[in-house]
Amino acid sequence: MAQLEVSDVAGTAVATTPLEDGRIVMTLCGSRDTYVRLGEDYIESGCRVRDREEGFLTDSVVTSGSVDTSKVGDYTITYTVTNAEGMQAQCERVVHVADDMEWDTDGIPVTMYHYVYDPEDPPDDVGSNHVSTDEFEAQLEWLTSEGFYFPSWEELRAYIDGTHSLPAKSIILSFDDGEIGFLTYGAALLEKYQVPATSFIICDYEFIEDILSDYASPYVQFESHSYGLHQSGSSGQGRGGRIYDLSVDELVDDLQHTADILDAHSAFAYPFGDVSDTAKEALDRAGYLCAVTTENDQAHVGDDYSRIPRVRVFGGNSLDSFKASVL
Repeated sequence: MAQLEVSDVAGTAVATTPLEDGRIVMTLCGSRDTYVRLGEDYIESGCRVRDREEGFLTDSVVTSGSVDTSKVGDYTITYTVTNAEGMQAQCERVVHVADDMEWDTDGIPVTMYHYVYDPEDPPDDVGSNHVSTDEFEAQLEWLTSEGFYFPSWEELRAYIDGTHSLPAKSIILSFDDGEIGFLTYGAALLEKYQVPATSFIICDYEFIEDILSDYASPYVQFESHSYGLHQSGSSGQGRGGRIYDLSVDELVDDLQHTADILDAHSAFAYPFGDVSDTAKEALDRAGYLCAVTTENDQAHVGDDYSRIPRVRVFGGNSLDSFKASVL
């Protein structure tokens, strides 16, 4: 591929105002160190921005830099944003164009977690969906020590389409429901190990805007777990979710509503894992790249992007069990 240029700043240097209070949170989609196979397209996954007082500023991000994927080397993409008060923040992505690394040939695990808890103060209803901070930290420590790569949803979609290679050790971490234990304990561990993950959040929470601001993190990307679908329906199909009761137009409305709330529509997690016959058309019309189910498997080239399987992570299992599930 020829050199890709992305610039809105006419080549000028942009000064960065320190934001020690963390008011503006910049969340890179995917890994800060991004890997591209020599000769393939560089996929610009973008940067989400949340001002804790003003809301989302993603549409105001200025992206600059260039990547020449015909030449092995390291390239820098810079993201800059300025809020209404003139406060400015900036972050960078380093893009490594490589030809000497091992690339995946047998599937990418997308994990499905739910709840994270402190074992010193456990909830009353600890079950298989509850992963302790000790368990989660051991998993993160292993993933980072083994050099795992954390692709964006944009990269995964291209991988599934057969147009993009991913490193052999690649994994996407995802957490359903936007549960407070994950947002409190899990996100802190993601920040400690600098590992990006996705929180599929239910968007009809009463204080959703407060949650998005209070728990904004450089390593947590919020995506849709629907607005009004995380409840029982009347069809009796699948696991009984409401998605089967909706027409294509009604499902599009729900997806677009969550996209507006989250300022994002890269991925969608089906509540209860229920997928209706109208889901794919609705996803396409609402502009979503992909959607994930509860089917237990890895994502492979040629899969249906609207029905991506995931690897479920259970609490109480050993680290060896986790390793086996993602390798």
